[in-house]
Amino acid sequence: MERLKATEDLNLTEETMLKDYEIDKPILETERLIIRVLNENDVPDLKEWLGKDEIYTYWGRKASKSEKNPELMFIDPRPWVKRKPSPDFDWGIVLKESNKVVGMIAVFDIQNARMGDIAYRVNPKYWNMGITTEALKEVVRFIFENTEIDRLNGCVDVRNVASNKVMEKCGFIKEGTVRQGKMVSVYCDYNIYGMLREDYVDLQGINS
Repeated sequence: MERLKATEDLNLTEETMLKDYEIDKPILETERLIIRVLNENDVPDLKEWLGKDEIYTYWGRKASKSEKNPELMFIDPRPWVKRKPSPDFDWGIVLKESNKVVGMIAVFDIQNARMGDIAYRVNPKYWNMGITTEALKEVVRFIFENTEIDRLNGCVDVRNVASNKVMEKCGFIKEGTVRQGKMVSVYCDYNIYGMLREDYVDLQGINS
């Protein structure tokens, strides 16, 4: 599987644009992981963990009906409605060793092809194995080396020690803490993280 590559200096041209990925989402690869779009064949793996309560402790909400019943994720409730292509990326995280879907990672709410939000979750059975960090680093690489997005955002509950560490390990900068702000559907203290293209360039030692 060929790894998607960037231009040498990250000065992107019109040939590397978000619109190129609106329909055909890329497959990414790391040493241990395949990061790809999910499909109906992944339902048995998702059923093992996606509805578990502990995943949503700091998620800002409880598991939805489709997360508890992942087969619903692949049923279009309104098939007669023509869907517009989306610039968002929503991938499953597959462990090469077992070929099991052990997590999900997304870049969503992309605004004006300039910035987007990051979200991720992993099967609790695979926590503390560096899987989230490995997946996020690859997604960050893809975004800044293959699209025109200039900023990635992340919001993490201050009590979620592991997730805060993931953001920091991947080079995100803690920009502040919102006190008792609304995160999805709950009020809590949460940290705001950001990474700019220039931050990524600095991390890689690349001259933009």
